[in-house]
This record gives sequence, structure tokens and C-alpha cells, in this order.
Amino acid sequence: MAEMKAEFPLNWRIGQDFDPNDHLMQLKGRDYLNVQSRLLWFIRDQRALIVAGLATMPYIVRSELVEQDREAGWAHFKTYVRDVLGNETTMYGSESAKDFGDYAEKASTKSLGRALLALGYGTAFAPEMDEGERVVDSPVDRRRTAGRERQVSAIREPAAAMVERGEPARVAPAARPVAAAAGSAESGGEGAPATEQQLASIRKLCAALGKPEPEPESGISYTRARELLTQLSGEYQRSRRAS
Repeated sequence: MAEMKAEFPLNWRIGQDFDPNDHLMQLKGRDYLNVQSRLLWFIRDQRALIVAGLATMPYIVRSELVEQDREAGWAHFKTYVRDVLGNETTMYGSESAKDFGDYAEKASTKSLGRALLALGYGTAFAPEMDEGERVVDSPVDRRRTAGRERQVSAIREPAAAMVERGEPARVAPAARPVAAAAGSAESGGEGAPATEQQLASIRKLCAALGKPEPEPESGISYTRARELLTQLSGEYQRSRRAS
């Protein structure tokens, strides 16, 4: 009897024709991509990488209640998201009853949306990440910088979308290494070595693209590996769309 080959169900590859640019809406005069579209975009990319055999681990989307005061009417949630290549982030969101009757659900959705933004899904269309006049990480007197152009530390979009526009591929700076390597990579800065998950992903992407792997003796850093992953995943997505 011939061996049966396992296949993914037909509905596994969702949103293959999904284009986030087609789902932008106007919010206070600016382009905005809602959380539902960010999540669909994220899941589409993850499942495409899994089907292609390029994933090194399962993706995770996990929201948890941090604190809630039913009498005062407010809730605080956190959401952890990890993609199949090992990039991960945790973000928080809070809402109150004076703004939403379903404030707990809204807080959960808010934390999810911000976590997806940190991994690059919809970052270019997210006014909630713009501090406006409330610069949260700088003690500089706003009066002394009023005449300057405001500088924003923008987290980049996923590489595939940037490569399609002809822009250099970059990885979201908020993405963090996984498992035991997380601490050393974060504390080591630019000189921290690449994680095993990063190297495994680079090997798989190079094999899929028919490109030679980087020489192991070159001592790839965590930052350089992150840049390579973004570049290679962008090339892979473009080749898939062209085929």
C-alpha cells in the first residue's frame, strides 16, 4: 500500500490574496489598519512559512489579564506574540468603562494590536504608537525642540512588504531572541552572537532560495542574523508571489 502523504487542510492557508493596503481606513485623517487585519496578515505569513517548511517553531499569540477593577471599571491586559522564526514581543493595553462598555475586551484587543505592531504588522498605519506631544522616553524640554522636525523611532513593516516597494529590508527592533539566548542577545548588544533559531531559519531560507549559506566561521552576530532573516524572508515572499 502506498504511503499516504500528510497534507494541510484546504483552509489552513488563509488570506493568500490578502493585501493590508486594501483594508486601510481613515482615523482622524490618517491611514489606520485595524487589529483584525493585522492578525490576519500575521497568521497568513506564519502559515505560509510553515507550509513551506521554513518554520523553526510554532507561532504563539497569547493574551492574559494583568489586572482588573470591576468597581472602578478598568482592565489591563498583556499579549505575547512569537512568530515561527523566533521573533517575539510582549505588549500591554488598558481601557476603562467610561470609554467602552466592553472595556475588558477592548483592553485585550489593544494589547494584541500593539504586540503585532511591535513585530512589524501595521506599524506604518498605527497612530496609537505615535506619542504626539507626550514624548515618553525623553526629558528634553519640548520648547527647545519646537522648531525641529519630530523624530520618531519607527518599527519597520515586515520585510516582504518593504522589498515589494523596493526599500531596504529591516527587522523590527523590538523583536527579541527566544529561549535561553534571549538574555545574552539583549545584554550583548551589537556583538551578541546569533541564536540557534536564527541560524536554522537562515539555513532553511537559503536552501529554499537556492543561495549559499553564510560561512559559519564568519561569526554572525545576532543583529546581522536578524538583518539576513528579514532580507531572505522578503526574497522568499517575492519569489512565491512571482510563481
